[in-house]
Amino acid sequence: MDCPNAAASRGIISVKGLHKSYGGNAVLKGIDLDVKEGEVVSVIGPSGSGKSTLARCLCRLEGIDSGTVSLCGVEISSGSHGNGDIARMVGLIFQQFNLYPHISVRDNITLSPVRILGMSRGEANELASSLLARVGMSDKADARPRQLSGGQQQRVAIARALAMRPAIMLFDEPTSALDPELVGEVLDVMEQLADSGMTMLVITHEMSFAKDVSDRVIFMDDGVIVEQSPPAILFSNPQRARTRQFLQRLLPRPDGGSRTRTGDDIDGL
Repeated sequence: MDCPNAAASRGIISVKGLHKSYGGNAVLKGIDLDVKEGEVVSVIGPSGSGKSTLARCLCRLEGIDSGTVSLCGVEISSGSHGNGDIARMVGLIFQQFNLYPHISVRDNITLSPVRILGMSRGEANELASSLLARVGMSDKADARPRQLSGGQQQRVAIARALAMRPAIMLFDEPTSALDPELVGEVLDVMEQLADSGMTMLVITHEMSFAKDVSDRVIFMDDGVIVEQSPPAILFSNPQRARTRQFLQRLLPRPDGGSRTRTGDDIDGL
């Protein structure tokens, strides 16, 4: 999907003054965020920082208390756009794969293009074949999700999201539910998407991906954006003490050891 309404000065994703609370717990405290078309932005931070809540507000899975969210130049925070409209703008990949277990991989991919985009069955099948090849899953088109590994299911989920031809891909901890040996195959697909010019916002605890693939890294803590910069700067010379403290617990020590396991401190909200 093209985004002709997205002003270059504001970006394909534009968030202004976003607040979100659950009861008396303020989770997002005035988030301002712009992502340009073709940009890959990774969001890192500790558990409870508001990362996943931000992702859910961006695709309107959660309502917001105040502020605005615009995708492709269209404000979607008003609630006037349906799920089909959102799906055309942003493809969503979460920790859980949420594939339909009773139908084939191919049918998981073709369902929404036929029902929402109005594609013919033949066109949708051709698209599914192309996308399965893109994610290295051509030989699993007729399999059921239960016959696949977690990494394979996540790759199918990515293909399913791409079938709606979204302008934006939004990933919320896409590898956190995977066994360690399966993480790489999903990150490889994500890196290929980034190389293709796809606009991507990635909530992640994979520091290597954030460092090597992102154009910009955002560090969130306690519901606010503490710091953001290109990865070469943020990882080597963070400007805020809280960012330095967080990274010191994650990055390797000079002696080759590690201060903590990557995912221990940064799963959650």
